[in-house]
Amino acid sequence: MSSLGPDFARSFARETWALYAVGMLGVCLRFTARIRRLGIRNLQADDYVMLFAVLWYTILCVALNKVVSGGGSNLMTDEDVRNLTPEIYNERVEGSKWVFVSEHSFVGAIWSLKTCMLVIYARITEGLHQRRWINWLAIYVGLGFIATELTLFLICRPLSNYWAVPTPNYQCSSYQYYEIIQGCIHISADIFMLIIAIPLLLKVRVPVRQKLILLIIFGMGAFVIVAAILTKVYCLVPSLISYVYMNWYFREATVAVLVTNIPLVWSLLRDVFPSLKSWTGGSRGRTENRYRSGRWTFSKGSAIRSTYGPPSRGGVSMHSMHDYRRSMPFTPPQKVISEISESPEPSEGREYSEDGSTRGLHIRQDVTVTVERGSHPPALDQWEANRTRAESQV
Repeated sequence: MSSLGPDFARSFARETWALYAVGMLGVCLRFTARIRRLGIRNLQADDYVMLFAVLWYTILCVALNKVVSGGGSNLMTDEDVRNLTPEIYNERVEGSKWVFVSEHSFVGAIWSLKTCMLVIYARITEGLHQRRWINWLAIYVGLGFIATELTLFLICRPLSNYWAVPTPNYQCSSYQYYEIIQGCIHISADIFMLIIAIPLLLKVRVPVRQKLILLIIFGMGAFVIVAAILTKVYCLVPSLISYVYMNWYFREATVAVLVTNIPLVWSLLRDVFPSLKSWTGGSRGRTENRYRSGRWTFSKGSAIRSTYGPPSRGGVSMHSMHDYRRSMPFTPPQKVISEISESPEPSEGREYSEDGSTRGLHIRQDVTVTVERGSHPPALDQWEANRTRAESQV
């Protein structure tokens, strides 16, 4: 791998800083939406993890540009070693140190973004059987991070050989074993995320057009996998080894940033562009009002009301209960929680929350009132006596 020319350095800088601007725009929109919705003091765990990811993402951009502008690393051909001068030597040593920094920053950025997605998935699947798969995936991602970092520190000993020019250990310049282990863990974790997320989104009851948008957003994760594979190709295939791997490193990181942030920006876009509300099936507020949950309440002179689910059109009045109480006992209402249905109508099931600030899926709860013919129940007599005593006191 020969020294990098000025043309490649200029084009690389233009591409990476342009991608960095796009990625940071997604981050800024995310925090604008979140602060606007929750307030700056009520940000959630994934928001703080995203700040950590942004730090590593910034370091990655700087480190890769330092490698390119400095003339490369200690991955050298025999001809490069013969033509080594004191000036080139110093540039190669500095570039090799920045390569070591870039590898750590890439791992830090990518695994922070994975953590953000896992937190969002955990919030969406709260109370669902899919939650256990998220828990197992979180364990896999955590162990994968530890394995990746240990590999980076152990494949080259002592660590100073990472920036030795020329280095006595090929692993200290090519990172070959590290790239294989990191790629296997990283790519497999992304595949597992898609395997869990896409079927879950297919079952969520939202309008078809909104579901299509969600699938496109999360489907961008497939590009992250493709970019990761291409990165390893340019790192491991002998005939293709080149600094082009750094382009794919940063493309992959940028798309991962967008995939993690865009779903939480959607609520902001719907507020800025009201036409999106009708295009995607209405505002979120109306849906939440229909499925707000609460306690059973009894109001004087009004229908028996439950805030579990939408109100019944019929309703049972208190006066009608008085008429039938002598011949029919009152059996307490039983709450029946319906299971996930695959029917596409959003009004009968669960709805996805775009920003994930609360439970992502709202459970429809039906109410069944059972009335049986029989003798007058003592419990209802006591209830009537208490109500009459309260009215007389008023």
